[in-house]
Amino acid sequence: MNESPRPLVPPAFEAAVRRAVGTPPAGVDPWFLRYCGDLARDRDLRTYARAKWQLVALAGGVRDKVVVDAGSGFGIGANLLAAWGARRVMAVEIHTPMVESHRRLLDRGFPGRERVLPLRGDVSRLPLRDRSADLVLSVEAISHYFDVEAFLDECARVLKPGGVLLISDGNNGANPAIRALNDDIWERFEIGPHGPIGDHDVQETHVERRERVIRGGFPDLTPAEVRAYAETTSGFDRAQIMEAIRTHRAGGPVPASRYRRGDLPRDPEWGYVVERLFDPRDLSRDLERRGFRARALPHFGGARNDLVAAANRVLRSLPTFRFARAFRVVATRR
Repeated sequence: MNESPRPLVPPAFEAAVRRAVGTPPAGVDPWFLRYCGDLARDRDLRTYARAKWQLVALAGGVRDKVVVDAGSGFGIGANLLAAWGARRVMAVEIHTPMVESHRRLLDRGFPGRERVLPLRGDVSRLPLRDRSADLVLSVEAISHYFDVEAFLDECARVLKPGGVLLISDGNNGANPAIRALNDDIWERFEIGPHGPIGDHDVQETHVERRERVIRGGFPDLTPAEVRAYAETTSGFDRAQIMEAIRTHRAGGPVPASRYRRGDLPRDPEWGYVVERLFDPRDLSRDLERRGFRARALPHFGGARNDLVAAANRVLRSLPTFRFARAFRVVATRR
């Protein structure tokens, strides 16, 4: 990236973040402060902005570009891209409370907010025209997509020739230690127990969520029946749960999808998954088959520390995927 905004955190953006975190607008989801509350601290906000800047630098920046933020969460990152001069930012998020919160947070005076469009949508069906985007970003999001193949197809469809897909994620499946930890995380999310694990805090298991869905759809079932159905519809979303139970009650087969350790759990209400693992080299090959020039980069950090940033530039040129926690994929549409 040739040009750098001065300062990296635009003052108007910094002020808007402080207003948003200090006094969130009415109706903002309580999880907002858990996700973004640390941005009230100067160092954390600078680190956040620097990490985003280092990422978009791999695509030549965002100025005057139409950008898709695929899995935008509460939208702070999308707002920062607009503050850096993106022509348009489509902030696509499947979780309705996050989308509605993003719309409210824009009223806190974020610079360029008129160029940010929060959209409730599934990244496997992006609400954009063919060849309409210059850049698609997936930042700590692809590991939660249910249909990754469809997302990659959509990126090939919506990006202009020469457009870039940037994927940044911490779930490097080429690292054996991460694979072992994720088996524990997946099991905890599916069946418990409650409590913290890694960067997560399991407050409700997926079995319990399925029980809640089932009770709402079939209030005449006994607690034992609800539990039995919840345990045999692992990996199902709400629609699939309802259909499986209706089929069984009409004389069809009993649902038989039971969780086994190593299975990837799926949230039954929103359809996303928890910390899917990727070998980034496989992602690159998948994108090559879709008409991209793609390269995978091991990522060791560097947003806080110049020495780490310099080391990362050296290490990502070496075959160090086995040791890296994170990865980045840079793919240019042919």
